Parts: sequence; structure tokens; C-alpha cells
Amino acid sequence: MKISGVLLSILSVLVFPANTACFATETVYINAVINNKAADVMDMLEKVLPDDTPVVYTVVPRGLIVSIKEDIFFKGENILLNKSSTAVLDAIGSVLRQIGNNCTVESHTEGHNNPHGVYRTNWEISMARAESVADYLIYCGQIPASRVFTLGYGDCMPFRDSVSASKKGFDRRIDFVIFDYEYKRD
Repeated sequence: MKISGVLLSILSVLVFPANTACFATETVYINAVINNKAADVMDMLEKVLPDDTPVVYTVVPRGLIVSIKEDIFFKGENILLNKSSTAVLDAIGSVLRQIGNNCTVESHTEGHNNPHGVYRTNWEISMARAESVADYLIYCGQIPASRVFTLGYGDCMPFRDSVSASKKGFDRRIDFVIFDYEYKRD
């Protein structure tokens, strides 16, 4: 399905010296092609991920979200990847290389607030963890840096309120959002 000439309005906030905010919009045109490859990508991942990987797949309008429990990748408040996580990351990297889609690495964590540590809030540690995962995909998985993005949500987007009991425990997770569309800014 091709969406052509989508009109987006971007709201900008301009702050003047008198602390008066002024709002302005900018018009941006993009062309997007929706691929509908989410089911194929899920099948590819199921074939290459280690059998014991705790994973939840969610298909959303932007693509496929592959949620994997955080403790596969990190221990405690550490931001360095566990050695055991390389099999999972290598599998994800192999699929990303094959399909060529962009991917956002989103880290979700909770319970790590340490006012005296290097990372004082859940948000800070989740940003650092997303960067660690992305760095592995870029440098070891050979995914171009232009195709990998990072976000840290801390404890702001828990699973607990929106999934069945069988999927509990995914509040601390790494989401790989594999976009199911291509876009070009005109």
C-alpha cells in the first residue's frame, strides 16, 4: 500500500526573551510505502531466536514490536550487555540485515532509582541500555547506524495494564520496533 504526499504539521515552540511562547507550524510532505511484512519478519525471528528467549510479538501500525525481557541483556543496574545476550542480538541482527527495515531499540525499566549512582533515574538507565543494544547491532551486527534509533522510556510504558496474565513480567524489557514502512522526506 503506498501513501503519497502525506501532509504533516509540525508544531514548533519559539521562546522569546520575555518568556513568551509563540507557536508556529511547518508543513512537511513525505512519501511512505507500507510493506505489510510484519508476519514474515515474525516468522524469520522465530526461526533464528534461541528457543528459550522470552519474547512477545505485537503488530502495530508502525510495524512489529519484538519485546524481550530485560534480564536477557542486563543484570542489576548494569548497562553493559550480558555475554549470553549475544545469541539473541546476533539473531535479530541477521534478520535486520536481510530485510533492510529501520529499527528502534526501546528500553523499558523500573525499580532502578539510585540517587547516588551514575544513573539516578529509570529514564537515564533505560537510555544508556538502549544505546548499548544499538551499539551492538551497529558494530557487531553490521546494521548501518542510519537504520537504528534509540529511545529510553524508563518506567513510563509498563506492559502490566495492557496484556494478559501470561505476558506479565515484561515491564522490564527491550523492544525492537521493526518499522513496516519506508519513507522519504520530499
